[in-house]
Amino acid sequence: MRPFRALHILLPVLLAAFAPQAVAGLSLGGTVLDAEQKPVEGADVWVVQGSEVRRTRTEASGRFGFADLSVAHTQLVARKEGLALGGSTGLLTADETVTVTLGPAAALPLRITNRDFLPVAGARVRSLVVSDQFAVPVEQLVENGFPALRSGDDGGLSIPGLPPGGFVKLVAAHLKYADSSVAYLPVQDKRRDIQLYEGAAVRGRVTDPGGGGVPRAWVSVFQTGVGGQREEAGAWTDPEGFYTLRVADGGYLVTARHPDHASPLPADLEVNGEEVTHDLALPETRVLSGRVLLPGRKPCPGTRAGFRVGGVFCEEALTDDQGVFRLRVGVPEGDLLIAPPPGYRTRALPRIPVNLGDKQELRLEDIQLTELPRITGTVRAPQDTGDGGRIVITSLDLPQPLRLLAGPDGAFDIRLDYQPEQNEVTFRAEHALRFLRKDFKVSLDDAATLEVVLEPFEPDLKRRPADEARNNLSALVGKEAPEIKCSDWFNTQPVTNESLKGKVTVLVFWGGFDDSPFAVNQLGELRALHDAFQGVDDVLVLGIHDASSTADEVKEFLGRYDVRFAVGKDADPFFTFVNYGINAIPQVVLLDKKGVVRYYQPESRLLELVKTLRRE
Repeated sequence: MRPFRALHILLPVLLAAFAPQAVAGLSLGGTVLDAEQKPVEGADVWVVQGSEVRRTRTEASGRFGFADLSVAHTQLVARKEGLALGGSTGLLTADETVTVTLGPAAALPLRITNRDFLPVAGARVRSLVVSDQFAVPVEQLVENGFPALRSGDDGGLSIPGLPPGGFVKLVAAHLKYADSSVAYLPVQDKRRDIQLYEGAAVRGRVTDPGGGGVPRAWVSVFQTGVGGQREEAGAWTDPEGFYTLRVADGGYLVTARHPDHASPLPADLEVNGEEVTHDLALPETRVLSGRVLLPGRKPCPGTRAGFRVGGVFCEEALTDDQGVFRLRVGVPEGDLLIAPPPGYRTRALPRIPVNLGDKQELRLEDIQLTELPRITGTVRAPQDTGDGGRIVITSLDLPQPLRLLAGPDGAFDIRLDYQPEQNEVTFRAEHALRFLRKDFKVSLDDAATLEVVLEPFEPDLKRRPADEARNNLSALVGKEAPEIKCSDWFNTQPVTNESLKGKVTVLVFWGGFDDSPFAVNQLGELRALHDAFQGVDDVLVLGIHDASSTADEVKEFLGRYDVRFAVGKDADPFFTFVNYGINAIPQVVLLDKKGVVRYYQPESRLLELVKTLRRE
């Protein structure tokens, strides 16, 4: 199975679970082996596609097989008592044969508490992701023989069958509490506490166009923002269509999904500590269909098609083995967005306005894909600077910015992995040592070789108003930097405030468990800055990781995010974080060569501010 990638703007938990699936008669089979590569007999193997779960057991040869599967996001999980879980998660578009290895097993002890740190009995693990390798949809599997993972009277809960030395992501749930998502938990003997917050109940009923209750519909409460739609809570309806869930106070959107019906438009939902009643009526179903083709008019299976209304995604489907998608839509008008596979783009904009009018079904013209162009060229200064280039190229209008260094001769070769929503992308080329830069636009329809000549510019040195800050550090500006103290150091010898004198220091407070788009983008910018100033002795990028993680966890984060700059793990209890007044991460702070705090909101201007402080 090839790795599965959702549209960054979609709601993967909700939509992937119910995307209409065309039966393609695909097979998925393989062999389950132990750590010594011997067959494992009698292992339970589950395959999950949307709301459908199937189970089998391995033969003496360790072999298993599933037939008549669909083109769909597919989760494969294998379990044998005494061994670690194994599996694979990906997009099934053709017959596949896989090998699943079940190695030695370890247990992860947890304690589930409420906000007063009192034990919570009966909490359950809804889902697991094991070392970012495969997903375990526990809630669905429990109904099909997987052991329930529930806390006892003391709040204790042990997750068995995990690979030692790995980590998990999980969602913990309870009928009386809001769901709690944990982004990173290392598999170790040390017990970890997970807190649940009461939130407020949301109840209601899902009905069909005739007014009857709809059983087994999924009700989802979610939020939108940078990086897409994020589900906060969800629940299945009972045989009469009633549901109950809990969420923390706040503003949300709510909708319902069922494989046989169109979904209603997401509705606003405000939760303020009191129970909320919200019924959902499924609309009459209309069908929007089309076909996605690769070059040479070959079918493109497993491509995502999403239907968006007013900036919110309402429906999603995958193309089948013939490249055909079918979307059940509840309103006649909206935008169709296509997410081509890596390396491809649609000939037209991926956002296609559609209006079914009075039609119950609309078949679109074939959507033809072409290869994404390579963006090549040369960037140079107006005259030889004598410093070998060091030119940073950054995209300015992509959801996840692309960054690279031009070669010593100024040559660059930009390869987009995925098609943006626009056909024109803007880049900025900026000299790392000099006040030279140039913004340039690239049309994806015209991939001509570019010649970019940098131009002088004056840096923007204005300080942002304090009310725009993630942390209000205005009281520190112009004063000597507070003391830095860390218990462990990575990629560097121990650092002190005195050792920073004579350097422009880019200080970033962060936590590796934060995988939000903002945090990932910030780390990307810092990595590029570190690379641009390699060999320059008066610029230092220094990360301060929060103290809640162990040294091994921090080391894992550094490898995961390819962090090569200096990092210290804050001394307990959050010594440096408290000194600087850090409440939200990531947070960048700029120190000048005298060790004085100069800026704390450098977003989008980091490079020019560093150059300014070097010049001073």
